[in-house]
Amino acid sequence: MKVLFITLEQSGRQILKSLLDEKFFNTNKNQIFTFGMLDNYKNFNDITNIKINSIMGFVNIILNLKYLFKLRRKLNEVVINNSFTHIFFIDSFDFSKFYIKKFKSNKIKYCQIVGPSVFIWKSKKANFINNNFDRIFSIFKVEQPYYKPNLYRYIGHPLMNKTHFSNSYDKSLKNIGFFLGSRRQEIDNNILIIKELLYSLKDQRDLIFNFFITDEFEYFIKDTLKENSNLIFHINDDTYYQKISKLDFAFACSGTVHLELCFSNIPHIIFYKANYINYFIFKFFVRSHFLSLVNIFNKKEIIKEYIQSDFNVKNLLLFFKNLRSDKKTLVNYRNNMLRGLADSNFTSFRPNMIIDYLEKSS
Repeated sequence: MKVLFITLEQSGRQILKSLLDEKFFNTNKNQIFTFGMLDNYKNFNDITNIKINSIMGFVNIILNLKYLFKLRRKLNEVVINNSFTHIFFIDSFDFSKFYIKKFKSNKIKYCQIVGPSVFIWKSKKANFINNNFDRIFSIFKVEQPYYKPNLYRYIGHPLMNKTHFSNSYDKSLKNIGFFLGSRRQEIDNNILIIKELLYSLKDQRDLIFNFFITDEFEYFIKDTLKENSNLIFHINDDTYYQKISKLDFAFACSGTVHLELCFSNIPHIIFYKANYINYFIFKFFVRSHFLSLVNIFNKKEIIKEYIQSDFNVKNLLLFFKNLRSDKKTLVNYRNNMLRGLADSNFTSFRPNMIIDYLEKSS
């Protein structure tokens, strides 16, 4: 057995860390390798040989084709120089497909951890997995009908094991969190609106503003918001989930953080703004009107979403002030979030499904 885990996104790295924490992987550490982890987590051997850039949106993919071809070539150099028995792609399915179409080998078993959300996209991505992968380890039960029974395995959601559920919060909503996104394109698209929102809230001196950021974008974010002296910046580390459990409310860019906040029992608003061409193409291919998974699974807006032109200071301010001034509305909003989360049928992470597969197929 010689296994390579490939992760190109921050959310994928969190899932991989949850896996590598298991005793099985520590026991077999010399046979486990990572690509895209960006650090030697717990001394696992990361063999990344190229700078990892997070790319999203159809336009940005086209603009970065040269880099993506180079990334695929560099990854294949790593694969050629090692005799891997298994390759696991974590999330980033479009790159998984991009790689396998060019370099698939019959000597390697390919697996996908976290599918391409086929229940949302109007696409035949599931067919590619059915025809080219040995296993699909899914974090959503709703995906089961799309995959061959011998390929599909449900592993629960890793965030349920990571987050800290908060039973109490200050109904005056004093401790506020801001999550600007994990990619530079996302931050560029929303940071000026958030900056304007901070200016509009400057007279409410009881508020504490917490920004959760990665060290990659620390300087850019701090420099852009330098006119605000009362901000607290948290670089994401091992205390991340403990810190967000202390929040009373959050403004969050659409993404994994939505579930992190739900599992932590923190009421929040979701916002998103993309390049107009990217957004037009995105809407053409998706089945849902919503971005948040709790809204998607319940087929209604439970978590407030402000998308594209609706993402503006006026809307954010109005909704937030309404929750602060009307405690009954706030309690109902939080309770509806919890009911919607329960109805979404998430369960705890089950890494043993992946471990059992490796033990039996090696």
